[in-house]
Formats: sequence, structure tokens, C-alpha cells
Amino acid sequence: MPEHYLLCFNDECSQADSCLHRLAAQSGLQKDEVVMVVNPTRFCGMKCKYYKENKVAMMAYGMKDSFHDVKADHIASQRNTLINHFGRGSYYLRRNGLHAITPEEQQYIASVFRHYGYEIKFDLMKEETQWL
Repeated sequence: MPEHYLLCFNDECSQADSCLHRLAAQSGLQKDEVVMVVNPTRFCGMKCKYYKENKVAMMAYGMKDSFHDVKADHIASQRNTLINHFGRGSYYLRRNGLHAITPEEQQYIASVFRHYGYEIKFDLMKEETQWL
């Protein structure tokens, strides 16, 4: 579970059994002294805007090895395209394998590599809960 993850203690929610915010609150895994909680008095039935489905996905970590095959005249523009999309810090966290790359992000990164004529091979693939 990520640090400072939004928790939900709403016992009345019909989606509680499949919502990560509720499951995280019940897990006892949070180690924060101060937590953020969905206000149960603002509960809006089946259309909770904070609902996050509990699902497992194939997450990627790192993409440093894929850049070894990229030609020198492509590498700067390809990297800048990814930095413009993710932001400098977030891009480097993903590139270096310090932040999970979601399936949606993997598709975007693969499209950037394809645009320049390359295939992406992420450094590590791991099945895990998709928290964000």
C-alpha cells in the first residue's frame, strides 16, 4: 500500500467489499500517524467519486535497458516526450524502476518507442495490486 493512501471507514457503502480505500482502512497496514479519510457524511451511494476497484495488474518497473538500443539522434527527443508527459521527477522514478508503471502508462511508453521505431522491454514485470 502506498504511503498516505486515502482511507475509507464507511460501513454503509455498497461497494466497500471491492474498494481499495475501504480494504486499506480495514487492513491495519497504514503506518501513518495522521491519515486522510473520505468523509462518510458525504457518501453518495453507488457513485462514490473515490471508489477504486481492487484489481491486480501486470506492473512494470524500469526501462533503462531499452534505451541502450535507441540511436543517439533519437534519445533526447524520445526522453523529452516522456518527460513532458510524466514530469521530470516522475519520469526518472519510472525509468529507474523506483515507481511502478501501470498498464495504461506502459501503453503510452510503448507508443512513444514505436513512434521512433523501437520496441520497449521493461526491466521487470510483476503482478500486483494497482493502487493508483
